[in-house]
Amino acid sequence: MLLQPEALSENIKSHIALAQENNQLLISSISLWEIAMFNFKKRINVYEPIKDFLESIVNIKGILVKDLTPDIAAESILLPDNFHGDPADRIIVATTKVYSATLTRDYEILTWANLGHIKFLQG
Repeated sequence: MLLQPEALSENIKSHIALAQENNQLLISSISLWEIAMFNFKKRINVYEPIKDFLESIVNIKGILVKDLTPDIAAESILLPDNFHGDPADRIIVATTKVYSATLTRDYEILTWANLGHIKFLQG
């Protein structure tokens, strides 16, 4: 969302903006770790110290960081229909389920979501 806003459809951008305005834009804390790893592996380019970049994300008005809880940990191992084994994706999806949130992006997760397990936005 921050690094490639042009990759998002107008529909997704409007849903994100509305959630942010209502202080309901959730991000799993594992997503911060993923961003740090992507930067470390040179899959993304962040032009400031990664700690500063991550802090700027969590300080965006309307974003709520959701930490790993016992409910999320338990849900992450109970995902049906052979959800793939990536631990970060499992935590993201479990966080989505526990908070009855709506996922916006991730091809592998959205393919699984099409089976009806979580809400998601297409586009």
